[in-house]
Amino acid sequence: MQRRLGAVITLVVFTATLGAARAEPPPPPALPPSTPLFGYDNGFFLRTVDERYSLYINGFAQVRYTADVAHDTFSSTFDLALGRLALSGNIFDKRLLYFFQFEGSTFGNNNVISMLDWWMRYTVSPLFYVEAGRHILPYSRQFYTHPGNLLFCDLSAADYAFNLPRAVGAQIGGVLPHFAWDIFVNNSIRALGVGTQVNRGDSIAAGARVELDILNSYGYMETVPSADSPASLSIGAAFAYNPIADPSSFQNVTTGDNTINQTIDLGFRSGRVSVQGAFYWRHKLNNEGGDNFGYYAQAGVYLVPNRLELAGRASGVYFAAPVPVPVQPDKTIGEYTGGLNVYLFGHGAKLQADYSYVRHETFSSGTYPEHRVRVQTQILF
Repeated sequence: MQRRLGAVITLVVFTATLGAARAEPPPPPALPPSTPLFGYDNGFFLRTVDERYSLYINGFAQVRYTADVAHDTFSSTFDLALGRLALSGNIFDKRLLYFFQFEGSTFGNNNVISMLDWWMRYTVSPLFYVEAGRHILPYSRQFYTHPGNLLFCDLSAADYAFNLPRAVGAQIGGVLPHFAWDIFVNNSIRALGVGTQVNRGDSIAAGARVELDILNSYGYMETVPSADSPASLSIGAAFAYNPIADPSSFQNVTTGDNTINQTIDLGFRSGRVSVQGAFYWRHKLNNEGGDNFGYYAQAGVYLVPNRLELAGRASGVYFAAPVPVPVQPDKTIGEYTGGLNVYLFGHGAKLQADYSYVRHETFSSGTYPEHRVRVQTQILF
């Protein structure tokens, strides 16, 4: 009898224990924190759990009012100076990147949307990448800077005259501690305002840029509305050979010119002050004996940290001889600009205003002054 009672008690205890174990299973092992699959991080993004695929969406718009007096004629206009939509991310692997960018503008009395950039890049390591497509060229520091991060409403007169903006081709480069390098090989490089793409046919453009960080990296941002920006100092230099395929009055070049181009630049930032400058030189190997050169020097200081900034710039352009382009370029340009920037949310939302006195000297009819006022609003995300 006692044996039967003991067996029953043992069975009841085992059954109760089994039931408890089934009712309250042990907690699962801890999982690593998951990566957000969508949200905002310097752009709206979507990505897969394993991060092999991602899509970032960025937008940018500048609306500008310009009033101008030149040749005793007053003109004024509103423009959508730049409107851009960019799609970027990675596919198959975190190291394989893509970038598409579309642009619309009303400059030149048009309302056209065009493909501005399209490229793909494979990053082997921070020391080496390879890229191909239509891309902005690592040549001029000012033009390589996103237009939403400029100190003034627009580029300097010198950068318009001497930058090498975009082309279709291939590019390699890398970053070492305090040093970066890029080499590009492309179709003929067009000046701003020229829409063609095909190479001239008999010669390919090529160039390189190096940058050395003396202090922290100055980077490609002309002013930083941030209280924690470290002291920065960088110098850069670039060289390029460019066979000209299409004429440009901006740059005083014509079809058939073979040009050698060089630039050196500097950027310094400390506390409330940002300083940047560059010198440009261009020589035409076949159609002209002289040298063409330009410069700009600019500075900005925050009167109210992160909010209100005063800026000034001087820029000059000197062309050796005119070329037969549809609109004859000036022989020299002297541009002197003062500006005021109001930052609502950093570069994401800001208001800029500037005044420029521009002295033009032509190749044939003497000199004349120009007075220009610009007011610009911006959204960048």
